[in-house]
Amino acid sequence: MKLRNALSISLCAVLLSAASSQTPGRRPELPVGHLTAGRDMSAARGAHTATILPDFRVLIAGGTGKRGVALASTEIYDPTKETFTAAAPMIVPRQEHIAAVLSDGKVLIAGGDNPRSGPLAAAEDYDYETGKFTQRGSMHARRARAAVAVLRDGSPLVTGGTDGAPLDSAETYDVLTGKWTLVGKMSSPRVGHTATLLPDGRVLIVGGGGKDRTVLASAEIFDPKTKQFTPAGEMHQARFHHAAVLLTNGKVLIVGGTCFGEKCSSPDGTLASAELYDPATHTFTQTGNLNEARTKLPDCASLLDGRALIVGGAASAEIFDPRTGAFRTVTGSMDAAHHSSAAIQLMDGSVRIFGGYDSSANGVAKTWIYRP
Repeated sequence: MKLRNALSISLCAVLLSAASSQTPGRRPELPVGHLTAGRDMSAARGAHTATILPDFRVLIAGGTGKRGVALASTEIYDPTKETFTAAAPMIVPRQEHIAAVLSDGKVLIAGGDNPRSGPLAAAEDYDYETGKFTQRGSMHARRARAAVAVLRDGSPLVTGGTDGAPLDSAETYDVLTGKWTLVGKMSSPRVGHTATLLPDGRVLIVGGGGKDRTVLASAEIFDPKTKQFTPAGEMHQARFHHAAVLLTNGKVLIVGGTCFGEKCSSPDGTLASAELYDPATHTFTQTGNLNEARTKLPDCASLLDGRALIVGGAASAEIFDPRTGAFRTVTGSMDAAHHSSAAIQLMDGSVRIFGGYDSSANGVAKTWIYRP
């Protein structure tokens, strides 16, 4: 059960740093690693999910295929064989949904969008032992582009999203009862934001698109003990469609995203800026910039040495080193910039990047492998 709980933690939860055992003082820069092409998926996808199963395979679910069609199809990636195998289809075709590993090893899929019917509230779970999907009721709100974090008790917390307009509500799913429960509302409606589980069990909610086409710089903290949200400072740059990663020092790195309006620091709205959130002081501090501006990037992947891998939104990949506060470009690249990909870190420390949208907004079947 401990292993299954560990797998339910967000991809952006950093593992223990191997670098911490090195001799104090000036240390040489670590290798940046390299990015290479992998085998194609069975289907072209963008805005899909990739989730590690208890048997270490990866469930790839839904997304948008070619010509904007929402997919019900799923497939299983086996990293030991580098193969993709078609799996049972979801009950509901969906894109821009959330996925989380539950304490019983099943994968919860909820919300998302279907261009034919609009945002979805329906939920289902995948049982890797039977290979089947089962309906799991509906959330209290239809939610596309929501954010999810799995709490320490194994309950997924789903925040915000859109049902046609950004939402300020949040809810949790009880694995034992199969029921959804509303919790306290956020201070602002949010869509395209991030939710990061902190070391103390609270959840940091950052940025997002707000009501009346605004972009938010604000952050807030969800406390599972009180089930309430409280303000947690403001970023230096408002942003949405960004990424977040928890670092070994307890700070949270916020990277990239999109902004618009008078306070947007980017001429075209795509951001290269990054900042660090300190949960002890509820303050954001600017850090080094990305080498390439990025938006609609997947969750950051944490490396075994404590650094963070940033992929998506550009053809290149970058490594953030918390020791220097700088980004370095990885050797090798994708064939082109891809948006709304899915990425997952495997037990050997490598990272797989699956699909995404191409420049024509079509999903692609291509994949890439990052090795440190």
